[in-house]
Amino acid sequence: MIEVKDLSKRYTVYKRRGLFREKQRIQALDHLSFSVERGAFLGYIGPNGAGKSTTVKVLTGVIVPEEGSVSVDGFCPWKNRKQYVEHIGVVFGQKSQLWWDLPVIDTYR
Repeated sequence: MIEVKDLSKRYTVYKRRGLFREKQRIQALDHLSFSVERGAFLGYIGPNGAGKSTTVKVLTGVIVPEEGSVSVDGFCPWKNRKQYVEHIGVVFGQKSQLWWDLPVIDTYR
């Protein structure tokens, strides 16, 4: 079971303006909430910059959100991370790494 409640995360980016750098805060996640039942299959899609990768990074404990709570099978991903990662698996990939001619059923074998 995955429970996500009011998850928020912002990143600081710097942009150059002539000789100066301007600091800007980008809202990656804005009070995101959802739940997924054990054994469910789901797709997580959206446009570039929608927060998909940030969400997965929070769910895996790679980054810590500024607000909100997450429970994955009773674990908080960013607390006791060593114990947590023994129970999960995740793969990050790029479009160039995908095999477009591979049937969907073969990706589960």
